[in-house]
Amino acid sequence: MIGERTFMGWPFLQEGSVVAVSDTLFKYEKMTVVPGSPAKVVSNPHAPQGLGHWKMKADRIEQVYSKRSGVITGSVDILLHVLPLKGLKRLESGAFVKDYEGPEKETEHAVQMCVPEVASEDPRFLERDAPPLSEEFPEGSKIFFLGEHAYGVAATVSATTETSLSVVLAFFPAEKAENDQFKAVVQNRRSSHYFPSFKAAEMVGISGRALGKITSSFMVITSDEQKTNVGLSLKFEAKALKVIDYSRKEGRHWEYSERAIDLIREYKVSYFLLALTFAEVWDR
Repeated sequence: MIGERTFMGWPFLQEGSVVAVSDTLFKYEKMTVVPGSPAKVVSNPHAPQGLGHWKMKADRIEQVYSKRSGVITGSVDILLHVLPLKGLKRLESGAFVKDYEGPEKETEHAVQMCVPEVASEDPRFLERDAPPLSEEFPEGSKIFFLGEHAYGVAATVSATTETSLSVVLAFFPAEKAENDQFKAVVQNRRSSHYFPSFKAAEMVGISGRALGKITSSFMVITSDEQKTNVGLSLKFEAKALKVIDYSRKEGRHWEYSERAIDLIREYKVSYFLLALTFAEVWDR
């Protein structure tokens, strides 16, 4: 029974894999005693405190069935230790096999409330071989290419064989030019010293809360009822996005470069009344 599947929790059956069997004195598990030899069933005695714990679990299972389901299980003398079925996982070959929960999700069930098979299994969790490529990737279907070159590029399936696909990659020259420009900016940007937000606020002469509002996006409604962003948009907290050469996030805290501090100083001088309003509102 150990190592085989079972359907536990009658009458609402759920599939699982039996990893051990226990009674009042022992827990029986399949283990490899000698390296390289086949696994054998080994009996391990319960720890002294485990004897009472096992009895409590067995009694609780019997009581739950009796009180909640109106089912008389009889004396629970043997428990099955089961890993519930999690779903199907796909192998590199493309086949789908059953995937069970880890040891931390192990559950115990009375042996008389488990069955080895059912008349009708859930078709969603039936193991199956890898489908033909022509069926899984019909000609003309759109995919994303995950090969070594052009990783993540959109592609279209042009033909299939039993073991391979022929695809047409979609390249966008404008996008490639933008990526090249972005890489050049990253590679050529000057090294800059970054300051934590409280230090940056001190250098600029405003509070930390006012600095946080100025450097993010902040929408106000103008006299003509239009929404306007009066922030510098140097950071995006919700998306954890930064602006290269201006801001970065270290752990849970934002830091600002010398270039960002110069920009905030310029903002404070150019929009003195607005900066003063920030300070008055968020320094209260």
